[in-house]
Amino acid sequence: MNGKGSLSATNLAGYHHYNCDLFIYNTYNGVEDPRTPLHPLVYESTSTTLDGAQFKRGLDWEAHLLSWLDEENLLLTVPSYPLKGEDLVENILADERNHFFVAGISFVPPQEHFDKIYRKAGLEPVKFGLAKPDLVEITRLEDGVMWKVIDAKASRAVKTSHHVQIYFYTLCLNYLLPHSFFRASNAAAVWLPPEDGFDTNPPSFDDLKTVEISLLSFPLDDFLFRRLPAILSLPRKDVFWHYNALCHGCPFSKDCQQKAVEQGEIGSMSNISIPEAKLLRNLLQIWQDTGVSHPRGETDIEDLALLLEDRKGMQRIGSSYPVTLRKAKRILALPPRTRKASKATAASPILQAARTEKIQIIPRRNFTCPKTEDIAAVLSLLLDPSAPSGASSIVSFSISTFTAVPLRGKIPRTVHGDRADLIPSLAYIIDSILTLNCSLQKPPRTQFYVFSSAEHSALQTHFIDAALNSSYPTQDIRVCIGALSQGASLLQTTFQPILLSGVLLEFLIKGRRRKRDFQAILERMNPTESTEGTFEELKQRVKEKIQRLQNDDYRKAAQEQRQDELGQLPRIVVLKRQIEKSLALPIPGFWNLAECAAVLLSSSRLREAQCPSDEEIYTMFANGNSPSDLLEQRNKSIYAVLNNLRSRISSANDFLLINEAKPLTSTFMDICREEHLRKLFYMQQFEILTRLSELWQSRIDGCPEAPILQYHSTQQGSKRLEHSFILLSGNLDMTASDKDRTFFDYLLVEDRDCDDFESDAHIPVEALFDDLAVSGLVFPLNRYTKSRWQSQNSIVQKELLLADIRDISVEGLRTKVTIQTWGDATFKFSEGSTYRISPRLIDFNISKILSALFELDVQHELENASVPYIQIIRNPKSFNQETVSPNTRKMLEKAAGDMQSLFRMLDGLDVEAAKPLVLKASQNRATRHILSNRLSVIWGPPGMNFCN
Repeated sequence: MNGKGSLSATNLAGYHHYNCDLFIYNTYNGVEDPRTPLHPLVYESTSTTLDGAQFKRGLDWEAHLLSWLDEENLLLTVPSYPLKGEDLVENILADERNHFFVAGISFVPPQEHFDKIYRKAGLEPVKFGLAKPDLVEITRLEDGVMWKVIDAKASRAVKTSHHVQIYFYTLCLNYLLPHSFFRASNAAAVWLPPEDGFDTNPPSFDDLKTVEISLLSFPLDDFLFRRLPAILSLPRKDVFWHYNALCHGCPFSKDCQQKAVEQGEIGSMSNISIPEAKLLRNLLQIWQDTGVSHPRGETDIEDLALLLEDRKGMQRIGSSYPVTLRKAKRILALPPRTRKASKATAASPILQAARTEKIQIIPRRNFTCPKTEDIAAVLSLLLDPSAPSGASSIVSFSISTFTAVPLRGKIPRTVHGDRADLIPSLAYIIDSILTLNCSLQKPPRTQFYVFSSAEHSALQTHFIDAALNSSYPTQDIRVCIGALSQGASLLQTTFQPILLSGVLLEFLIKGRRRKRDFQAILERMNPTESTEGTFEELKQRVKEKIQRLQNDDYRKAAQEQRQDELGQLPRIVVLKRQIEKSLALPIPGFWNLAECAAVLLSSSRLREAQCPSDEEIYTMFANGNSPSDLLEQRNKSIYAVLNNLRSRISSANDFLLINEAKPLTSTFMDICREEHLRKLFYMQQFEILTRLSELWQSRIDGCPEAPILQYHSTQQGSKRLEHSFILLSGNLDMTASDKDRTFFDYLLVEDRDCDDFESDAHIPVEALFDDLAVSGLVFPLNRYTKSRWQSQNSIVQKELLLADIRDISVEGLRTKVTIQTWGDATFKFSEGSTYRISPRLIDFNISKILSALFELDVQHELENASVPYIQIIRNPKSFNQETVSPNTRKMLEKAAGDMQSLFRMLDGLDVEAAKPLVLKASQNRATRHILSNRLSVIWGPPGMNFCN
């Protein structure tokens, strides 16, 4: 089939989205197989309902933006037919406004100018089709007009594909618009929708993500005028392609899937990304280039199998390219090192699944999928790609509970609903399980499941949105977050004793208290506890609770509770992630739940093997019908897949699934009552939880992307020993300002080579590290804070060091990293040994912020005080409505002058303490402003203690 023979900016963006040479090649030159439709003419016939919903979101955002610009009198719409440069100039000059945006522009690219560039480089010219930028911003200057290309994108963030489009449009307009009067702004922008959704928020100029053209010109000129013509002129067999998850949505993906299997390509294996595929091809090339004659297979996967059977070849590669071989083994799920005494060659389950077309077990310990539970709660969410915000993307849900054994007590079997019902429904199920826990001598073990990471992310986003939305019952929100947000209980056990003991001691000391004051305090300390009793009884209970909070035994119990949470099962297990860890499926490229269920459950003839696809469920919703039955069927398939996963793993090795589910608990630090302070209190916790979740996810898998360092030498630094390492893989960076500070903000762990998967006696050391226990401490620790380190897991203390990067330098072809360490680890640095380095959480402010919010809340509720902070949140203009009298202002300014004079006089008398108190000119102005205004905002350079 003939190709388009030209490329649009959308095609160029598609190339960068799919990261595929064959996509752009087929689009331009056509395809070999006439059965394969040609992009982009086939969108209407081959696109799915889900694709259409995603496309609709983009159209809705663009329409919303144009409507807003029109309302603001900032829009000029030009005729939709292709304009020449002079036509565009005429339209712009006819508008007398100083600032506006032009929409509807389309033009033919300056092909003759591009052809000259290609011919000068000795390359075949590439033809380009009609260009249609969304907007061109026009700003009138004294001597002309400045213009800037803007594209509206409904994405969450700016992508490389967006930059390609705006750069191409800018490049074209640079040739089309006369330079004598029109000046390019040297920048272009992508206009993103408001983070909280464009259905409830107007567009904002703050969401214009501008990029300098100079930053784009070098890489994109190289692409447009060198790499692109080179790709298009290649023989088809030499064009790079790899079938992988990015191919979803590509019009050529079905053809590539078939070819990947028929030709034995690396893409015939599951879940191999493009960088991983390139590394495996590089490994094969290294093997062929070793100078030793090797047998050649007919396909890539046959070559990989022959390489793995060549033990001497693997040893040679390991000696010369240890990092490449190590990464390849991780990709292929091979043990890092085989036993020296073993004569058998290592077999890759990933490779074997593709070669044999049978499911293979990955013999790797799994810490994040429970081997069993008494109650499994499976949650399916229907996400709408056309939703104007992430928080509103959940449009329907189904929750199903499955019990392994009969249980006394009533737990709902299935609950359906739309987005508004999700929090109350979850709270109802959680409360039912918690009630059952209290009624049984041995509480049932409970685990929640979703299938995909997208569902998990949407659920956590929904929790945050619900916590900040006053329309949801507070108790329901508290129960859901406490039970299903990973780490919520850690925050509670870490910070609540500090907050309560400090603020409540001050509460007891201050003045006379009423009975209801003590009831309010007891309710904050434990919302489920009774607050009945006499005044003296309530007062005594508060005192006892404060004493218990300050007791060492209580602190120790809290530390043990945190350690029980670290390195254990997540509150919500993402099943797809667990399948990828433990099973190699004979499905090329990538797979979804329907495909997974069909493969895993094919022999069982269960109805669950016929799992409805996401497309079927969304189409049902889009047609105005309830998707509840399909979502319930999906839940049953998920549970059947879970049990099949366990059965296959346990039949191969009963010790691969390590953890069991735990009884459900719901603990969340919710001690503020004032609406605005409560939201701020929530947000501070969510921010920490988000950062911790990212760290935990990487650590439980052994920090696979962590930089690897090879020890070189040790020398005495100015204050401590400094260890030099060679960076073998990964990236490390440090700012110049970091050289003046020692945060010890990294974890350093020996990166051992295991003989086999069985030798992994415990989970990765980093997964046991308790960030919160030491996140606000200054290292090296002193005798007062050392006990906090000693509360860490014993394995952490023995096998982990905190590291501070002191310098990064390039020596020849190697990167040298200089590190200081702190800790009690027993391992010794030896030349050539390798270590992995990963970040830890540092936050010196969270306890201060939470304490301040709690103190303000107590002050507001119990003392009936007018708290300025709350006042400015409720009514930011209120401080302007009250003015200081002229006499008072003069008196305060005189007091400020007298104070400054006093400190200067004392400084002149050599009083040492007075010198730091003499205000600088800027500080003196700030002081006068503070004294003469009810509200002042003082700011200074970050980290300079200006406001202290």
